[in-house]
Amino acid sequence: VIRRLEETFGHPLQWLVCLLHANELPLRHLFEALDGATTGPRGFSGSIGKQLLTCTEQPVSSFEPVQLTEQLSNVNPKELSTDQRYLLEMCNSISKGECSIDLARRNPGNLNHSRWLTTANRILRLYVSDENPSDNLKTMVTFIIRVYAPMWFTIKVQSSCKDGARHVHQMILKSRYLSPKHKKIIDPVIHRNAYFAHPENLLLAMMTDHRPHIRKLGLRRVMKARAVKPSGKIRKFKIPAKLNFDAVEYFD
Repeated sequence: VIRRLEETFGHPLQWLVCLLHANELPLRHLFEALDGATTGPRGFSGSIGKQLLTCTEQPVSSFEPVQLTEQLSNVNPKELSTDQRYLLEMCNSISKGECSIDLARRNPGNLNHSRWLTTANRILRLYVSDENPSDNLKTMVTFIIRVYAPMWFTIKVQSSCKDGARHVHQMILKSRYLSPKHKKIIDPVIHRNAYFAHPENLLLAMMTDHRPHIRKLGLRRVMKARAVKPSGKIRKFKIPAKLNFDAVEYFD
């Protein structure tokens, strides 16, 4: 649709593709790799997925805490939906190693494969009631606590398009703790959806960076690009063929 609009208007547009959706895709692919494919709009083929349907019926048991790598306190709970607030409180509870009866009794949301926030909620709810969680369940819970949830709330709070490239970079950085086997699952997913890693969006982030020398560097690159004689054709927006997953800074 964006491409059709570019052709109609006769000039390129800034491509801004939903990062909240891009944040859900690595979790979905990790889940399917560890537990099996989905079946139908709300069904699962694997043992963990099937338990999600009845996870709220199980009492809370003792569970091993999964530490948050950063505090989620900068999120205002009043600005969150019921499902988002559940995710926030469950992450904090698992980090502390204790889940209140009140939180355990609350509804984590209905399962829907087009919206994986509630799936994440139910994975966390299953974890706090499983006395002997499998390695696959631990892997998914750790990913939610360390990558999915922090990125969800970061994107929610910093929702401007100028922050998109920084968010993609943070998503990569947060997931580097994964084993090589699991990186092979999520890295291609991040790459395929790295619309904000396109040079146009990188430059947008650079020229709004809090560091003056990075803003100047972005400006110089824009001016250099403008000095090149245009071909007369509308450029085709393409996700970079290769991403540097070891980059220390987003502009690298």
